[in-house]
Amino acid sequence: MSSTAIIAITSHGLIIGKKIIENLGGDLYLPEELGSHMGQPVFHYKTSTRELVNKIWGQYTSIIFIMALGIVTRLIKGHIKSKHTDPAVVVIDEVGRYAISALSGHEGGANRLAEKIALICQGDFVVTTGSEATKTLIAGMGCRRGASVDILEETLLEGLKKIDRKCEEVRLIASVEDKIHEKGFYDLSERLKIPLKFIPKNLIKIIEGNFPPSELVQKTLGVHSVAEPCAILGGFRCKMILPKIKHKEATIAIAEEKLLS
Repeated sequence: MSSTAIIAITSHGLIIGKKIIENLGGDLYLPEELGSHMGQPVFHYKTSTRELVNKIWGQYTSIIFIMALGIVTRLIKGHIKSKHTDPAVVVIDEVGRYAISALSGHEGGANRLAEKIALICQGDFVVTTGSEATKTLIAGMGCRRGASVDILEETLLEGLKKIDRKCEEVRLIASVEDKIHEKGFYDLSERLKIPLKFIPKNLIKIIEGNFPPSELVQKTLGVHSVAEPCAILGGFRCKMILPKIKHKEATIAIAEEKLLS
């Protein structure tokens, strides 16, 4: 049996479940009345969703629920024992806007799973564990097509060196949506355990006038800049602390999220 179970209870949830299956694998559970529109095997259950959870809890290392967080809270509350033994639980809304790390975030891997699901759904992830919440740096990055993970890592480290900060303080790496298929970024994310986010160009265009334009970037991507607006848009209440610098085949700008006081 797969290490991941995905439970969807509506037709909209089934669409999200299909995307997850295609990218991460896993076993998809659907109520019998939904039928199968997947073109691939799924598990249909005749019982209530509560009874399904009772049956499969402990059989999987992670469970992904595509439904309201309140429903999930009621479904799993009787099973929760320890962050060291409970499965990773991630909750996604039925249109894929948010992937919430709900249980066993750090120890069980729910944080990282939520980050991956957010990428798949082109949404946002929600992580509230203390070890992640204290990271405040957002690295906005651009690169030439096919830039290697080594070049991207060198660029990130060079930027951090200039502001005397550490890689462990980076919460997110952000780039423009056109780079969503750049293997180097995914390899960098896996190597450094830093989540990725790709910013839509329509959002970049709203704030790009605040940064020095690049004719090359405008010609190739249709926006005036990448690294700086992505650094600002990648987080919340961000302030630029490192304007764009170039390093070989990549660029980086770093912003810092302002914590509420």
